[in-house]
Amino acid sequence: MHDYSFGRQGIKMEITPNENLYKEVLQTMSECVIIHKKSGRMIALNENVEKVLGIKSDLLTEANVSKLDYVKEDGSSLPYSELPGIITLEQGIPFHDYVLGVSDRNNGTKWLSITSKPLKLHKDGEQAALVTISDITERKKMEQTILQAKEAAEKANLTKSDFLSKMSHELRTPLNGILGFAQLLEIDETLNEEQQDFVQEILSGGKHLLSLINDILDLSRIDTGQLKVSIEEVDLLTIINECIHIVQPLAMKKRITIHNQMDHSQTVTVLADPIRLKQILLNLLDNAIKYNREDGKVMIFSYMKQNEAVIHIADTGVGLSVEEYQKVFVPFYRIKGTQEEGTGIGLSLVKQLVQVMGGKISVTSKKGIGSDFCFRLPLPYELKAAMQWGEEVIDLPAKNGKTDHYCLLYVEDNQSNLNLVMSILKSEPSYTILTARSGKEGLELAKTEKVDLILLDLNLPDIHGFELFDRLKKDENTKDIVIIAVSANAMPHDIQHTLNKGFDNYVIKPINVKGFLTTVNETLTSTINQNIPERKILSTGPYGEEAVSAKTLQLSVKDLKQLKDKKYKAAISMHYTDNDWSRSQVEGLKATFKKIGIEVVAVTDAQFNWEKQVEDIENILELKPDIIVGIPVDPEKTSNTFQVASRTGVHLVFIDNVPKGLLPTRDYVSIVSADNYGNGSEAAHIMAEKLSYKGKIGVIYHAADFFATKQRTESFENMIMKHYPNIKIVDRRGIVGPYEGEIAATSMLTKNKDLAGIFVVWSDPAEGVIAAARKAGADHLVITTIDMGVNVVLEMVKDGLIKGLGAQLPYQQGVAEAILAGYALIGKQAPAYVAVPPLRVTKENVLDAWKLVYNEEAPDVIKRFITNE
Repeated sequence: MHDYSFGRQGIKMEITPNENLYKEVLQTMSECVIIHKKSGRMIALNENVEKVLGIKSDLLTEANVSKLDYVKEDGSSLPYSELPGIITLEQGIPFHDYVLGVSDRNNGTKWLSITSKPLKLHKDGEQAALVTISDITERKKMEQTILQAKEAAEKANLTKSDFLSKMSHELRTPLNGILGFAQLLEIDETLNEEQQDFVQEILSGGKHLLSLINDILDLSRIDTGQLKVSIEEVDLLTIINECIHIVQPLAMKKRITIHNQMDHSQTVTVLADPIRLKQILLNLLDNAIKYNREDGKVMIFSYMKQNEAVIHIADTGVGLSVEEYQKVFVPFYRIKGTQEEGTGIGLSLVKQLVQVMGGKISVTSKKGIGSDFCFRLPLPYELKAAMQWGEEVIDLPAKNGKTDHYCLLYVEDNQSNLNLVMSILKSEPSYTILTARSGKEGLELAKTEKVDLILLDLNLPDIHGFELFDRLKKDENTKDIVIIAVSANAMPHDIQHTLNKGFDNYVIKPINVKGFLTTVNETLTSTINQNIPERKILSTGPYGEEAVSAKTLQLSVKDLKQLKDKKYKAAISMHYTDNDWSRSQVEGLKATFKKIGIEVVAVTDAQFNWEKQVEDIENILELKPDIIVGIPVDPEKTSNTFQVASRTGVHLVFIDNVPKGLLPTRDYVSIVSADNYGNGSEAAHIMAEKLSYKGKIGVIYHAADFFATKQRTESFENMIMKHYPNIKIVDRRGIVGPYEGEIAATSMLTKNKDLAGIFVVWSDPAEGVIAAARKAGADHLVITTIDMGVNVVLEMVKDGLIKGLGAQLPYQQGVAEAILAGYALIGKQAPAYVAVPPLRVTKENVLDAWKLVYNEEAPDVIKRFITNE
């Protein structure tokens, strides 16, 4: 009889008396089964040892097994002491399906899957490990074959994408001349009717070719994962009305009536990328008109269904057979017998765009009756009523083209393109245009002439545009000139790479005349602004002020000249700088101050100590700054010191909190914060989803008079109580500093053994909550928080306790604060309260989110983990 006990719980397992049955069962197993005793002795329980390990049963000893060469899955050496069976034997830790290799110089590597469990021999009480070993070499070979095939397919896709990108550039260059000059002829009032018709034919053909190029590129980007969408809250009715206005002339030509059956009295908001949503609607409307009969109808209507908006575009056209509408979304499929021009790309692209935005699309149709295309998009969560970005914004003085005069330099080797831009800019009397046919000539003109803006072609014959840009920025005489890239490279990663280098804007060839003029005008009048997504802002200011979007802040060329001439000084007084959020905020401030010519004379860290911050401010005032940007540690105890600074004529911009008794305009310029209410709301929704909408939770809040963190907690609790009745907040603990998180969580978990989740008001104390949960064995706990600290993000991507978070945009917040400082110094009216939008972050979008939040790539430790997944 064999009497064994498995695991730490001492579960007894007896194999009695039928020894032959026991042996037969073991022999039928394909795995090798071994008992490894603490004494070092190894016992093979079946005859597969030689087959799997290449060692005969009677030679199965610790000495022989330790001589084998073991490797990890990544090919690195695996010491004998780190084998699963050895660790189980020494530490009692079980392993399941641990993969390792055994190197054999003659036959290559044999791959094994090992499972090991602790074992206690009841007969003599000796500790042992039960180890089962499977030969998975063939499985690994198959996996490698699949991986190689996948890599080959991805390489082919990238090659195709690269080819299409180059072809796009080559096709766009001649189209620039064709469409550009045709647009100029279109506005020439001296042409007769026939000539105008010829121009329209040129424009129509050119635009059709450009649309085809764009569609093919979009399909390629989706295939290679390069097409990115920016999901935000979009007014569906507004987008639909814009699209109807665009296609109306086409409908009138065929005497087709478009019936917009949307309820104009009700706002329908969907989560979508506005540009891609418009592309979807235009494609569907264009097809509904193109394949319709004369005097036909197109109907547009929508309704809500659960958490989706359902949009229908129906027509009275020729309709589709069952076979046709089953294939209509297949790339390059064309309906047989149609006389309409097309490539079969449009609907395939529509389907993929809808799916990329988290929606679905379908079609029902009947031959001779018509078709009904229906797509669904997610609705945003029901949120507290709030203003849209761009509403109630302080009116900025409009640029007066008659009084402001700008000198523009266009560096371009193609004479046709030079002629086109010169012809376009002739219509703008406020511009003087200089031209250069090479990079060298452009550099000399930029140095000798008083140039306000450079239009720079990136593919010059002598110097690449990037190199010329670098030379211009290194030269004291040219470093402040605004530069717009002009290129036929239309791939998003090319555009983003160029903007990341520091270009102020990007114009794609072929040039759209109106769009080109708008870009030049806006760049000249708004050279410092915010590159952030549009979202509803839910927070209000410390005095109840409605939020003004940080996206609306801007400083023009004239503003910059005024600021740089004065050589102003600024200081930054932080409550704490030893975390990612604070460091990124300071980086955004310093980078923008440098760009607008303001010297930063001090950056201080109060370490959450109000007395130190008072001392910091007093020392800063001795440096005679013109502006202080600061986050008050204690709004009451630092109030007097900030008032002294204000009375001495120093302009104040506050971050996240305002000292007691100070009022906007009178005492300070503005306060800037994240949309803390929005971030708290995101954390609540994530918590509810991960708990399957039920359970007991705790809240760890900031026990301080701090306006920003108060809103986070208030929003989280309101959202839970209002929307998720089966989730109960059973405990609340306040903390003053980040190091109190573990203490609060330990107390909370001790008192509430059945706690399912904890919300933590920011990421630093959340690290302590993770530690407390680990010590308490609460591996089931769901934690949500605010801010993207490295450690909480790592916990999230490892599928640990952090399940998601609401993120601030600290770098962009710093940019906004520096712009507002500029407002104060030149006497420009500033809004009392400015906010940047919230951001929902989960494991799925963490890399893109990190770049948006911190204005840099995610750390390698995070990238590596996600890649290894």
